[in-house]
Formats: sequence, C-alpha cells, structure tokens
Amino acid sequence: MALKKPAFSNRRVVTEAEADALANRLADRPYGDEKVVAEPAQEILTRTTISLPQNTLREIEDLALHNKRNGISPKSVSAIIRDALDTYLKKV
Repeated sequence: MALKKPAFSNRRVVTEAEADALANRLADRPYGDEKVVAEPAQEILTRTTISLPQNTLREIEDLALHNKRNGISPKSVSAIIRDALDTYLKKV
C-alpha cells in the first residue's frame, strides 16, 4: 500500500541553505533565558526546588490567595517565601 502525500500543496519548500541559515541563527541563542524582575534593583530570579511540610505550604498558599483577593503584596507563594528568606537573612 502506497503512502499518501499530505494535502498541503501550498506549503513553501525550504531549501537546505535556508535551513542551515536558520539553524545557525538559532544556535547562538541561550535556552531558557533567566527572567528579570521589574524591581528597582533588577534582580535576576533563578529557579530552585525546596521541600516544605504540607501544612506550611498550605498556609503559605492560603496567605497568597488572601493577599491576591485583598490586593496586597506579596501575592504569590514564591514572593512570600522570598520575603521570609530576606527577613531571615537580614537577622543573621
């Protein structure tokens, strides 16, 4: 049984030179740029993974939801944890 050709006859044919040019242009791009925060210091945020007791995480999530509903900061779990760590590190 012969395979049928796809019905995209309007599709432009890409030349090998065009494919190489695209590959070269994309090769120098970093994968997953780091995100920059829109704060005065323009700090670069880096992802990390932490383990928390389930009850602690639920409390933080509840606080984040409460803050979002009331329009106060911090409004996300990560922002609450960042604030808590900043406060802790200033005390040490």
